[in-house]
Amino acid sequence: MSPLDAEIQTALKILSRGAEGVDAVLGMNAAENRFSLALSSLQQLAEEQGIPIAIVGGLGAIRYGYPAATQDIDVAVSKDQLSALLSVASRYGFVIAFESKLGWHTLTHGDVEINIVPEGGSARDSSPTRIPGPQQMGIDSGLGYASIETWVELKISSGRQKDRAHVVEVLKLADPNTVEKIRSHLNSVHELYEQTMLDLLAEAESEREQEQERK
Repeated sequence: MSPLDAEIQTALKILSRGAEGVDAVLGMNAAENRFSLALSSLQQLAEEQGIPIAIVGGLGAIRYGYPAATQDIDVAVSKDQLSALLSVASRYGFVIAFESKLGWHTLTHGDVEINIVPEGGSARDSSPTRIPGPQQMGIDSGLGYASIETWVELKISSGRQKDRAHVVEVLKLADPNTVEKIRSHLNSVHELYEQTMLDLLAEAESEREQEQERK
């Protein structure tokens, strides 16, 4: 196999995994895949153990309209339930791949990586706020998707360009009421987040206009 062939095969595998993530979130494919199996096990754990778990990250982008090609699952867990989660993980088919003193644990389910986003953690050293818990994201029990406004909050707090791009794509599809809900929430969290939101909204509107002109 030539180097180019190897690169093509790698790219196809990445695209395939991304498509599985979309299928798992949107239910586009009735057949089970590695993402849907991992999510099913997370849901079972959350319900049976009474540990609320909020889905964030790339799967959140898919939930809110943008088919992001994500390679893993990011979930937020309350800081006082992190130890409980680790203690029962193996019962549900999870393997602890990495255990962090700060709570940023990594689990695997088959070959799917699950990244734990701990309540009270910091998305980056310069973040002006701490990560909220699942209840603050709208998940009181079981497994569910973080509310769109808290999903945007986490994406902005990370400071990564990829996360900003995800927010732009979601904002391009959001209705005015949703946009206002997000803006109001971010204003209550930190003024810097609201300003970033306005910048991303302007970018989304500019891209949307360009896309309309090309049609």
